[in-house]
Amino acid sequence: GQVNTVTTAVPFLMIGPDSRAGAMGDAGVATSPDANSIHWNPAKLAFIDKKFGMSLSYTPWLRNLVNDINLAYLTGYYKVGKDQTLAASLKYFSLGDITFTDITGTETGTFKPHESAFDLAYARKLSENFSGGLAVRYISSDLTNGQTTTSGTTKVGRSVAADISVFYNNEKIEIGDKKSVVNVGLNISNIGAKISYTETAQRDFIPINMRLGAGLKILADEYNTITFTVEAGKLLTPTAPLYAYDSTGAFIY
Repeated sequence: GQVNTVTTAVPFLMIGPDSRAGAMGDAGVATSPDANSIHWNPAKLAFIDKKFGMSLSYTPWLRNLVNDINLAYLTGYYKVGKDQTLAASLKYFSLGDITFTDITGTETGTFKPHESAFDLAYARKLSENFSGGLAVRYISSDLTNGQTTTSGTTKVGRSVAADISVFYNNEKIEIGDKKSVVNVGLNISNIGAKISYTETAQRDFIPINMRLGAGLKILADEYNTITFTVEAGKLLTPTAPLYAYDSTGAFIY
């Protein structure tokens, strides 16, 4: 009957960085490809039309509560031939000014915690309708500025991770007399090492996550399209175990 919430380090990796996916309820694994595909499904980049593209997003975070938390995202891609695409992105999350105190409440300084992730991605068409993608990610999380706690001296948390993704795209579909496009996408993201903020053995999972979705785009006319998409996500990090002890403190299970 107890609540046993799954928690991870660096949850900013799960925040949708672009306004398009944000307006669609964070659905992006099976939508049409764009410059932000490296976050949602790197394999989509193999089907992108233009030779080169970039995107820059800036989001004030929790702006009704504070005015100095924000998320910035810069991404770009370049097509190498007809079937291959390279991409890179940088995500930067600033948590604003934080005043630190010791155990007695005495202020020990002010610091602006921040986290960032740098990605490199490669996508390739494996057939006319199918592509695969791989992204590698370097993660840095500086939350404490080296403050000393009861657990010891803290440090910047660092980790590396990878995304593995596939994408199916079929543009030879007709519904009625309307040309249509069917997409299916799968992305398993943030497959990587645990992260630690101290010199002790305490290490936390990063948010390994699976997204699976399908989409249908109907070209209503030369100026308008209608898109339907459905997506499911599953956090793949394990739930923290619950332990039971008897009245003497001995372990039961």
